[in-house]
Amino acid sequence: MRKSSPCTKCPSQTAGQARADRPVTPRLLTQINIAAAQKINMEIPPPAGGMTMANIGIVFYSRTGTGRTVAHRLASITGWPCHEIRDTSPRFGLMGDLRCVLDSLLKRSAPIHYGGPPLGEFDHVVLIAPVWMRALAAPMRTFLQGQRRSIRAYSVICVMSGHGGYRAVDDMVEISGAKPRSILLLKEADVLAEECDAPLCRFREQTLAADGPGGWNDPQLPCID
Repeated sequence: MRKSSPCTKCPSQTAGQARADRPVTPRLLTQINIAAAQKINMEIPPPAGGMTMANIGIVFYSRTGTGRTVAHRLASITGWPCHEIRDTSPRFGLMGDLRCVLDSLLKRSAPIHYGGPPLGEFDHVVLIAPVWMRALAAPMRTFLQGQRRSIRAYSVICVMSGHGGYRAVDDMVEISGAKPRSILLLKEADVLAEECDAPLCRFREQTLAADGPGGWNDPQLPCID
């Protein structure tokens, strides 16, 4: 896989430059992160020979809204189109929690609605999903089971409260029959604290540098955590 040059406009570096001018307060750092991330799509060209942004799409599932936040931030940074998988029956309250547990333990199919284009229309798709019971969330699992033959190449972002991200990635590999090109594991607390822009910048670079689907003989999966 091709290596790309470091992102010179990542929020972490921009914050470091501002620190020399004035103290960086939490409010200022948030403003810097947002401003820097919005410029990335315009100022950093894709690596030579890599994919163009028009060939990449984002598909996500989010029960609580954390995954949706990640998807929208990535879309803002990259300009990639973003499409959501929804439950046909919302998972509210304790009964919703129970459904999540049972769907995960029993690996049940979950009734879902997806209004986006078939995955075959993308050269590369970024799949964003939460981790339930240290496994892939049931709605994303159901979606992949129906779309797996259409996937050309994909990358993964897993959002988790604790652990289980790698097991969720294993679930995706088992269902799709292919390895992801990049993996990003995000803690829910970091997303809620608005501290995910820098890893999303690096994830963008790795995704653009990917060339074709992941091969089983690849020595190592690119991973950011």
